[in-house]
Amino acid sequence: MKNTILGDGNHLLQICFVTHTLEESAGWFARLTGLELPPLSYSADPDKAQAVYRDQPARVGCRIMMFHFDNIDLEFIEPGPEPSAWRDLLERKGPGFHHIAFKTRNLIRDTAELEKAGHGLLQRGEFQSGTGRYAYFGAENMLGGLIELLEYDRDTQPQN
Repeated sequence: MKNTILGDGNHLLQICFVTHTLEESAGWFARLTGLELPPLSYSADPDKAQAVYRDQPARVGCRIMMFHFDNIDLEFIEPGPEPSAWRDLLERKGPGFHHIAFKTRNLIRDTAELEKAGHGLLQRGEFQSGTGRYAYFGAENMLGGLIELLEYDRDTQPQN
């Protein structure tokens, strides 16, 4: 690819929506599609997540339901009450689209490229299972939401 920002940008993994009422929103989607309601999961415990929000250590949390399709996941998130990338967008815009998520093999490299392209890092942290990390970047002016990068330990390249 020519002139790409993300080195691994062709690995779109998920589309996410934020909501005030997780079970209601995910239940509606389950009825719409005929899919089973997925199990409830949670963001990582704040001590394990080591989250940073707007350049400050943060104790953020959310509840999650994830619908799995053959080629993409659809995620619903209900944020906790504390300030976070989830809570801020929900409060500003209401329920709806939050982010698209890409898999990366080098979070440090792709963070630098996104920031160079004008998409500032808003929030980052570790996964619940301790197998990787996430980072959210501003892209509201282009997407109406955020970009998320997901890096899994099993896939990482050396962090040059």
